[in-house]
Amino acid sequence: MLRFDINFLFTIINVLILFGVVKLFLIKPVHRILDKRREEVESTYAEADKAKDEALAVKKQYDDSIGDIEAEKERRFAEARNQANSEYERMMEQARKESDRIIMAAKKEAEEERLIRLRKANQEITDIVAKAAERIVTADQSEDMNKELYDRFLEQAK
Repeated sequence: MLRFDINFLFTIINVLILFGVVKLFLIKPVHRILDKRREEVESTYAEADKAKDEALAVKKQYDDSIGDIEAEKERRFAEARNQANSEYERMMEQARKESDRIIMAAKKEAEEERLIRLRKANQEITDIVAKAAERIVTADQSEDMNKELYDRFLEQAK
């Protein structure tokens, strides 16, 4: 059986003192170190989460910026395409007007040339008829002579 003597009481007191000292000098500092370490880990995780959130925000901003740039690029291409089409149409219209003007000038020049040739031909025919009439009047009125004059007239008319 157990005996309760003073040694037992001192042992219990020593154990309690030892427990108090160990708790005071060993367990509390270890708990403080562990708490500090836990806080550091939590702050590191919080900073990592914050950096992750910032990176996601920057990525979203970058994606939005890329989308805006693509939209601006498409708008400028469409604008340039429209401007090129309008410039093409303007140039084609100008070329059509110029070609119409050239064609009209050529037609007018051809008509003038035709009229000049027609006047010359009429003048030549008139001259030939006048010469033939003069020869007929001045020449003998023989049938052979008339036939010869007629043949010459036809020859000159060709």
